Amino acid sequence: MAMGKYSLKPFKYIFGMNSVYLGNNYLWTSFESLFLPYEIELFLPQGLQTIYLGMIAFSGIMIGIAFNFLSGTFSDRLNSKLGRRRPLIMIGSIIVVLSLIVFIFIRNGVLAIFLIYILIEIGSNIAYGSYQPLIRDVIPSSQRGTSSGIGGFFTLVGSAFGFGLSGLLIGSGRIELAVILILITVAVGASVTVLTIKKDDYISNSEIISRRILRIIKSAARSEKFRWMAIANFFITVGSSGLVFFEYYYFEYSLDLKNAAIYVAIAGVTILLISAVSTVGIGVLADKVNKDLLLLIFPLLSGFSILLISFIHAFYMFLILGAIIGIAYGNYFTITNSYMSFIVPHGSAGKYLSIFLVSTEVGAAFSPLIYGIILFIFKSSGSLAYSRLFELSALLYFVGFILILLKVVDKKSLIVHHRTA
Repeated sequence: MAMGKYSLKPFKYIFGMNSVYLGNNYLWTSFESLFLPYEIELFLPQGLQTIYLGMIAFSGIMIGIAFNFLSGTFSDRLNSKLGRRRPLIMIGSIIVVLSLIVFIFIRNGVLAIFLIYILIEIGSNIAYGSYQPLIRDVIPSSQRGTSSGIGGFFTLVGSAFGFGLSGLLIGSGRIELAVILILITVAVGASVTVLTIKKDDYISNSEIISRRILRIIKSAARSEKFRWMAIANFFITVGSSGLVFFEYYYFEYSLDLKNAAIYVAIAGVTILLISAVSTVGIGVLADKVNKDLLLLIFPLLSGFSILLISFIHAFYMFLILGAIIGIAYGNYFTITNSYMSFIVPHGSAGKYLSIFLVSTEVGAAFSPLIYGIILFIFKSSGSLAYSRLFELSALLYFVGFILILLKVVDKKSLIVHHRTA
C-alpha cells in the first residue's frame, strides 16, 4: 500500500481531495468581507467601525494561528483508526458548523459577534492545519502544480460565493439564509475530502524512518529558502489580506455607493471568477515552466495595480484593476503552494507547511489591524484615507517581491530560462 501512495492520481481524486477549500473560503470571505463589517455597522458609530473591525479580525486570526499550527504538527504524528489527517478535519469542520448555527440565533452585540468569530477561526484552522499537508502526503510531485491549481480554483470560487451569494442575501436582508448556505457547503466539502483520502490517510514506515533522519540532517539551502519565502510571504499577505475587510466601507464611504453589500457582491463575483479560470491554467502550466519566474511576476503585478487604485476613485476602474490583482494574487497563492511542497522536508509536511502558514496567518492578522489604524488616523481626510491604505498595500507587495528576488529564487535558472526562451 505504501508503494502506491505516490502513484499518479486521477483527476476525480485530486478534485475530491481539494473540495474542502470551497466551503472554507466561502466561510472566510463571507465573514471578513460582509458579516463582520455589516454587523459592526449596526452597533457602532462610523468613526469606530474600522478600528473595531481591525482589532476583532486581528484577535480572531491570531488565535486561529495557534490552533492551525497545533493541528498541523499533531496530525503529522497521529496514527488513529480514522487515519492521520481526517480526524482533525472532521473535528474542525464540526466546530465551524456548530458556531454558524449559534450565529444564526445569537448576534445581539459586538461581544457576541466577536466570540462566535473566535470559535469559527478555531474550528476552521484546526481543519485547515490538517488538510493543507495533503498535497505533500498523497500527491506525486509531477501533479502538485495541477492539484494546487484545482485547490486555487476552489479557493477562488468559494470566495466568489462569499462575495456574490452572501453579498446579495445580506443586501436583501436574508443573512440567516446566507449562513445556512455556508454551513451546508462547509459540511459537504469536508465530507467529500475525508471520503476521498480515506485509503491514503496513514503514516507509512518510510515516512517514520525519514522523519528520524531529517531530525539529524537538514538541507541548509532548503531551510534558508523556506525561511526567506516565509518572510516575503508575510509582507505580501499584510499587503493583501486586510483589504477585503474594508471593501464594504470603501464602497460606502469613499465611493459613496448605496447598499454596499450589493457592490461587494458584484465586484467579488466578477473579479474572482476571472481569477478562478486563470488559476487552473497557471497551476497546470506551473508543472512545465520556471516557478521562480512566476513567483516574481505575480507580486509585482499586484503591487502596481493596487497603487493605481489609490489614484482612481471609480467603481468600474476598481473592477478592472481588481480583476488584475485577483488573477495575480490568486496565482501567486497557487504557485506558492506548489513551490513550498518541493522545499519542505519529507515526513514533516504538516509541521513545515503549518509554520509557513503562520507567516500567512500572522500577516493576515496584522493586515486588518494596521489598515484599521490607518483609516482611524486619517478618518478626517475622507476618501484620501483609503488612498493611504492602498499606497501602503502596494509598498508591502514590493517589499515581498524584493525579498523573493534577492533571497528565494534561483537567479541563474532565470537567466538560463530567459536565454532558452
